[in-house]
Amino acid sequence: MKSEASVGLSCSGPIATLLIDNPPLNILTIALREALFQRIVELENRRDIRVVVVQTGGNRAFSVGSDIKEFPKDELGGVAKIRFEQYLLDRLAGLSAVTIAKVGGLALGGGAELMLACDFRIASQQAEIGFPEIRLGALPAAGGMKRLTREIGPLRARELVLLGRPIGAGRAAELGIVNSVVPAEDLDAEVDRLAQELATLPVDAIGLAKRVIAASALSGQMDTAEAEAFGALFRGADLAEGLAAFLEKRQARFNRQQ
Repeated sequence: MKSEASVGLSCSGPIATLLIDNPPLNILTIALREALFQRIVELENRRDIRVVVVQTGGNRAFSVGSDIKEFPKDELGGVAKIRFEQYLLDRLAGLSAVTIAKVGGLALGGGAELMLACDFRIASQQAEIGFPEIRLGALPAAGGMKRLTREIGPLRARELVLLGRPIGAGRAAELGIVNSVVPAEDLDAEVDRLAQELATLPVDAIGLAKRVIAASALSGQMDTAEAEAFGALFRGADLAEGLAAFLEKRQARFNRQQ
């Protein structure tokens, strides 16, 4: 019997581990996102924690993002969904502790956005990363387009977002989406090595460096543009068609008369 999905927080000295546990695909339900937010609030108040490892249950997927069955039904709900997800990931990115995403499998959609909100991303050779939302008539709007464009530039961001095709871990490293790629059997050891090294560094300087680097590239206008664009999708037929096709396990038929 499958255990209930949860977000666990465990600490070993200055290193904390956030475990988002909803295998095999680690779908980010509304309840899981709310639980993750509460864990992040806990970490914001922990001055003793210098490093946070973000990982998920099982080895098939880091996360494939939202539960399609929980998608909102209208524009207002769409904007509210994205605004909460943006706020959640901004709080994660804003932790004074250094965050490391341990990516052992698929990181798609909201899962890739979660990964992008972390300071370091270490992937196994089996990992695949992508933003397939466009194929549902949707967009990676929870900071995904903002962070992706900021880190790899508009040319490559368009390639990943507009085509919606996943890429392998090696290609993701070439583009600058992940820091390094290791064999699956070495992933735990590599993340632990990095966490131990970061935990020895001066916490105040690390926190200030994170803040300055983030401030050099942040754009509040991009957050608004993402949320408004996602909400606007509910005015047309493509998003409804894409979601229906996904749930009915058939090919979506886009480009219908709006």
